[in-house]
Amino acid sequence: MEVHVLVKESVDVSTLEYDQRTLEPLLEKAQRKIGDFEMNAVEEAVRLKEKHGGVVKLLSAGPSVQQIVLREALAMGADEAYVVSDPRLKDADPWVYANVLAALSRKAGKADLIIAGEASVDESNYQMGVRVAEELGIPSLTHVVKLEVSGDKIVAHRSLEEGIEVLESRMPAVVTVGLEINTPRLPSLLMIRASAKKPVHQVKLEDLALPEEKLRPLTRRTSVKVMRTERKRVLVEGNLEEAAEKLIAYLRSEGVLR
Repeated sequence: MEVHVLVKESVDVSTLEYDQRTLEPLLEKAQRKIGDFEMNAVEEAVRLKEKHGGVVKLLSAGPSVQQIVLREALAMGADEAYVVSDPRLKDADPWVYANVLAALSRKAGKADLIIAGEASVDESNYQMGVRVAEELGIPSLTHVVKLEVSGDKIVAHRSLEEGIEVLESRMPAVVTVGLEINTPRLPSLLMIRASAKKPVHQVKLEDLALPEEKLRPLTRRTSVKVMRTERKRVLVEGNLEEAAEKLIAYLRSEGVLR
């Protein structure tokens, strides 16, 4: 079985700072990492390989993908990576990335299963897996918390607001997973050293032979700013009953209570 995993090099939001004057995030200074959801996707792919055999290939695209970030996923048990790193993807939107990743999947080999995190840790648009499936013309199953493979079929347990939905699909298919599906392993020192020898294939954007319209973003980000908030510093005094009455009156005046 060949499993492709969509891996995004995301901004580590815990290291993100912003300009005190413009309130714009300083993205260039922030550290990069593989997102939490992508780590779950890699772990699930490696578990399937350990159980059923096969190969796990990482797929990544971006304006400047760092190999050192991908090595962590390779150390977990993925076999190789295919990367499109091109400055022209700097302003790419989910539409463009889905087209690129779908074409990259075709370039990497015929996948039986494509696994993606259900969202990225920086943008959280919950679109990529479904868009890639649409571009490839194969089924997609989202919010999967348990995945089973039997022959050429998969059984996916989806977490919904009102319970668990169980679906069956033939492969190939795209599956998006969340944090509940597993706990990603911590690679040993031996696995980390072995990952340095695993191939990372650099694929040129031109090699994907995508028409120009599929590389043209349909949306444009106009601005991103930090929301600055300040406490009102209202002090409520008196005994318990008096303080409660004053607090309720204040919250009503602010429109919090009616």
